[in-house]
Amino acid sequence: MNDFEGREQEELRSGLRELADQQVPVPAPVREVVERGRRRRRVRVAGAVTAVVACAVAAGVLSGPQSAPDERRSGKAVTAPTFSATASEFASAPAPAPVRREVDPAGPPAQPGSPVLGQAYPFDWGVHCGARYLRFAGRIWQAQAEVSLPPGLPGVHGPNSAPLVVPGYVTVTGADTARFEAPGYLREPAALRAVDDAPLCA
Repeated sequence: MNDFEGREQEELRSGLRELADQQVPVPAPVREVVERGRRRRRVRVAGAVTAVVACAVAAGVLSGPQSAPDERRSGKAVTAPTFSATASEFASAPAPAPVRREVDPAGPPAQPGSPVLGQAYPFDWGVHCGARYLRFAGRIWQAQAEVSLPPGLPGVHGPNSAPLVVPGYVTVTGADTARFEAPGYLREPAALRAVDDAPLCA
């Protein structure tokens, strides 16, 4: 290779390097297209991530609580939290059966303004006109069947003294229903229903 050819090759290499070093401006429309494409990719990625998270949350809600991994491998079922024996027995224990009451010479038991559903309240049912109606907690209640009264009912001044009463308990069982029970006096509870009015002797 002679000196002339060497110089030509060197000039060619130099020209190529200069050309490579130059930054060719990108036309504005091309730049906008590129930016638009990048924005679309970012929106698609964000949408995909949101969809994946939403699906994961929905799957967790629909499938309910899952057992721990070690419990799944061992095949043991997840048990509900246990309560102390005292709390469990209290929650499942039935209400104590009412006991026989006696008439209090000091006067009848106070009546609640708003009785609690299912709670038995001491009550002296005045039956001088028969066991058909009673007034309890500001309402009138009517017996739904005939109530058979035993002889020797107590009164304020002793047995068979006026006014005759049946010492027992009233339990409100619904919006307009209740029951009266008197252990030692009545064989079975009397079903009651709230009514708007009652005869004068009730």
